[in-house]
Amino acid sequence: MAVAGFGAAGAWRLVPAPDEPEVAAVPLAVPSEPAPPVAEPPPLRIAAKSARIERDRTFAQVLLDLGLDGAQSNAVVASLRGQVDFSRIPPGGQVRVERVEGEKALRRLSYRQGPADEWIVEPGPGGALAAHKRAVELTTQVARVSVEIGSSLYEALQRAGEDPALAVLASDVLAWDVDFYQDVRKGDRLRMLVEKVYADGRLLRFGDVLAAEYDGELAHRRLYLWKDPEGRESYYDDEGNSAKRGFLKSPLKYAHVTSRFGYRKHPVLGYTRAHEGVDYAAPIGTPVWAVSDGVVTSAGPRGACGKMVALRHRNGFATEYCHLSAIAVKVGDKVVQKQVIGATGRTGLATGPHLHYAVLRGGRFVNPLQLKLPRDAPVPEKWMPEFARAIAPLQAELGQTGVVLQ
Repeated sequence: MAVAGFGAAGAWRLVPAPDEPEVAAVPLAVPSEPAPPVAEPPPLRIAAKSARIERDRTFAQVLLDLGLDGAQSNAVVASLRGQVDFSRIPPGGQVRVERVEGEKALRRLSYRQGPADEWIVEPGPGGALAAHKRAVELTTQVARVSVEIGSSLYEALQRAGEDPALAVLASDVLAWDVDFYQDVRKGDRLRMLVEKVYADGRLLRFGDVLAAEYDGELAHRRLYLWKDPEGRESYYDDEGNSAKRGFLKSPLKYAHVTSRFGYRKHPVLGYTRAHEGVDYAAPIGTPVWAVSDGVVTSAGPRGACGKMVALRHRNGFATEYCHLSAIAVKVGDKVVQKQVIGATGRTGLATGPHLHYAVLRGGRFVNPLQLKLPRDAPVPEKWMPEFARAIAPLQAELGQTGVVLQ
């Protein structure tokens, strides 16, 4: 049998084979050299310079001190205008300027006016400076403070690493029962639960005193801050008795008695006469409290008393405050307990800065240090269960053992 037929010319005729896939040629892999590494840009080197705002220096002057030229200084001030009151720049603020090393352009400026007030100035997308106030995180913690008094409460707080300003807060809370000018003795103890407010982890201020206890030789008192269901907030003891009385024990937060009520040899006139009040030594400018709600009946110079404020209170009481350096009220004003009515001084017949404080009852002078007045109303019986529940954790926390300072 023939494999292929002859054509007309007698030549072989090939029969095509079935289609096969075309195979592409694959070149042999040749090792290539690694690509050269891409050079990293050098890190920016930032040059920073800071300055504090001193008294009698303007904000613009500080900017010039930090190396900003007139145009840059004007641009910074313009960006902050409307956010910062340049007419009342307090001393102590800090300005920090950042530039890329070797460049004149401003990269970033920060102005910190206080722990919670900071503004940032930076170039915007178009290059113009823009300012914004930085959001500062505020946190509140309740701290327990416990000190034993040596020479003074102020010194004891310092030794405990606490802000001595707590002495003022303590005297405010305990003002109806503890006279921090004459009741304090070595070995007395103060315990407090106080809110501390932090800005970015730094102490910004104190909040409320939630509880306070003074355990002393001449005075003992433990009080808790409580807000009743009607929204009124005040201090009460463990039994719900109000801390507040009609009169404070003293018109000053922190000072000491230099002359008591009664007969004495006058330090200027030289003869013995009745001293119809109490003298408290205090630096000039110390704020003076109204010891009770009342009305101003006199405010101005009065002979040997110097600058003086007189108040009329309920139940026939009146008070006088002499030798003031400044007066903050006028005749006819209504004042409330703990309102500042003036500042201590040495006006009139005075050998040194002090406050002469006098109390009259029915027109006659009485000893301010021996006044015993009733307290305000206690916690109503219907609210006592709620009050007891509210102060229970404060009682437990306040009773913990603290560090004793010798």
